[in-house]
Amino acid sequence: MASASPSYSSAAAGADASPFPFAALPPPPPPPSLSSRRLPPPCWSHGETLALIDAYRDKWFSLGRGNLRASHWDDVAATVARECPSSSAVPKTSVQCRHKIEKLRKRYRSEKQRSLSSWLYFRKMDAMERGAAAETEGAGGLRFTIPKAVRSKIVGCRPSPRAAIKPGLEEMRRRIEEKRLRMRMRRVEGGIGDLVAALGVFGEGFLRMEQMKMDVSREMEKMRMEMELKRTEMILDCQRQIVETMVQRFMGN
Repeated sequence: MASASPSYSSAAAGADASPFPFAALPPPPPPPSLSSRRLPPPCWSHGETLALIDAYRDKWFSLGRGNLRASHWDDVAATVARECPSSSAVPKTSVQCRHKIEKLRKRYRSEKQRSLSSWLYFRKMDAMERGAAAETEGAGGLRFTIPKAVRSKIVGCRPSPRAAIKPGLEEMRRRIEEKRLRMRMRRVEGGIGDLVAALGVFGEGFLRMEQMKMDVSREMEKMRMEMELKRTEMILDCQRQIVETMVQRFMGN
């Protein structure tokens, strides 16, 4: 029993020094942090959007319509937070303000291509892009009606002073569209009239040609019948002369 102990210890030592040890499993990857997750875009209320446009316009005009730097965007975000303190629990950052302005200007460019835009912020963006000329055009007239669902989100924000259109703008555009439609119809009708006139002239020429063909055919048929009649008369006259000659010779004999 005393001699078995060293052999057991040597076997255990040999097992520990085996050339094929088990590989250790890699540690599990750390869970993704909250900062790496994509956050949903911020929700802008109507009042925050109006305050953002006004703040950006003032800053943009003060810089001579130049590009805004990071400090300028910080001022814009601070102005929006000051104008709308109760619109959202978390105030909008300068990056969010810059992205929102880029989206508004992109939407404005697409809406400007239309003949009549019903976008809620078109008049305000147009006044900002065009300057004082657009503001004087929208000084009076019918104001936009804000839905109740949007009005309920506007808390402590100043209203839009220039969200209006001229009273006769829509009527004038409608009349222009009607005038263009009438001119287009006149051009179409004029083209059809010219086509009908050309077809009439062509038809008359075709009828005259056919009439001439019929007259020539009639004259040729008449001439052929007259020549046939003359030929028949000549044949009969020759036969009559032959008969008379034979009768005279017969009677003379």
